[in-house]
Amino acid sequence: MQAAKDTFLKTLAGRLAAVNPMRTVTMDGAARPAVLTLENEIPMRAETELETFLLDWQSAAEVVPGQGLMRMECKVSYGSQGTDDLLRTDRGRIRTAMDSELLDICTPRRAVKSDYTQTPAAALETFIFWNAPVLEAVKSANGVLQRAATITLFFFPEVA
Repeated sequence: MQAAKDTFLKTLAGRLAAVNPMRTVTMDGAARPAVLTLENEIPMRAETELETFLLDWQSAAEVVPGQGLMRMECKVSYGSQGTDDLLRTDRGRIRTAMDSELLDICTPRRAVKSDYTQTPAAALETFIFWNAPVLEAVKSANGVLQRAATITLFFFPEVA
């Protein structure tokens, strides 16, 4: 399961670097594409990052029991308070741009599953694939426009 999650994260981050190289986040002194997995980061630090795609893995289960194909839900959250500290007039434009970026980086909806526990990463025998993001309604809290989307990831588990 970990290889599927890692592959999804690395795929989206690589695609974001191509779609919008300016959308970065600095964590531990290193700038990287603004796609983070909450389970891999310091919780409070990652959760406060604005204009960053935050991946939070949800439930996992077999699609059809006994057939091997798995599905796992991923909630992607993001938002903006705007670049103007006083008026925040561009927060809607930034959040809308992020909607478009999310749809762009999720296409095509497949990737070769790889093992990222080694360097360089090794391609495995299968693919991961996913549905189009299902966007939730925009919410506003404390001056931040927020959106979440749910993506269902499909994969065959790694063989030990």
